[in-house]
Amino acid sequence: MPSRHIPLPGDAVALSAATVDKLLRKGSGDAALLYLYLLRHDGFYDPEEAGRALQWDRARLDGALLHLNEIGVQTGEEQPPFTAPVPKKEDATEYSREDLAQAISDKNSDFPALLEEVERKYGAKLPDRDTRTLLELFDHLGMPAEVLLLLVNWQCEEYAEKYGEGRHPPMSHVRTAAYRWKKAGIDTLEAADAYLKKLSYYRSQEGTLLAAMDIQGRKALEGERKFLNQWLDWGFPPETVAMAYERTVMNTGERKWSYCNGILKRWHQAGLHTPEEVRLAEAPRRSARKGGGKSVGPAPAKPLTTQQQQAQAQALEENQRQLNRLLEETAWVENHKP
Repeated sequence: MPSRHIPLPGDAVALSAATVDKLLRKGSGDAALLYLYLLRHDGFYDPEEAGRALQWDRARLDGALLHLNEIGVQTGEEQPPFTAPVPKKEDATEYSREDLAQAISDKNSDFPALLEEVERKYGAKLPDRDTRTLLELFDHLGMPAEVLLLLVNWQCEEYAEKYGEGRHPPMSHVRTAAYRWKKAGIDTLEAADAYLKKLSYYRSQEGTLLAAMDIQGRKALEGERKFLNQWLDWGFPPETVAMAYERTVMNTGERKWSYCNGILKRWHQAGLHTPEEVRLAEAPRRSARKGGGKSVGPAPAKPLTTQQQQAQAQALEENQRQLNRLLEETAWVENHKP
């Protein structure tokens, strides 16, 4: 196959040379693609979203994740398979007073320390009803004490933010959240930590995305957060959201979240995430309209400075070198498949 030059976009995601070398030595195209997905999403890994984005099933995702782990990428503990049954609420044991007393006095269990920490967080001794709920989550649901403590702390922070400092969520809220976490596979310390970091990232970006939707001075509503989180998962910066919002208002006369989401979804499916990418993709259509249906050439590009030209040449050279390595390694893997 003759050599050729393949132009690469100027906004390429950066990989270190050491990581590229590890991926090439591993010879797993799926591992490389999953690594690029993780780079695009700031390291946050949601199996369902990753599966949709990459169009892979869970087995293929798990295989790629295992390969990343083998080359030293810390991916946490193995996640339980989606087919793992989640204990049902209605099957929970009806714990008696004797059951509670035995669980609280069991020195070989983590439950007594968990109960003590939760009561410290609530600032009061839990009534038997709430202690039974906590025991259900620990014993029946099988959630580790450290994961339950993270969940309780998070629920308390959310509740205080919504209803005021010093207010604590009912244990029924904690119970609902715990079953939701278990169903999503968030039942290890690593998975819970990653999930809470992802929520923290969402919240840190919420204000700028709301401003892009011309909303200031308040927090996002629950329904709005679903859209905002989805746009972050798709990789949209606030500038692109603002562009989609402007078109939404121009076309509908109002702030219509579902309409704006539809615009961003089409751009995401087309691989357009920055305003520059959107404008570049739409330039031929605008030119055709202005030219009476005849395509006209794009406006001449602004000349680059000598320094910019040198930087661009160096970047292209490095990209070419890495791409050639990847192509050679991929060809080797294909030729040596059993």
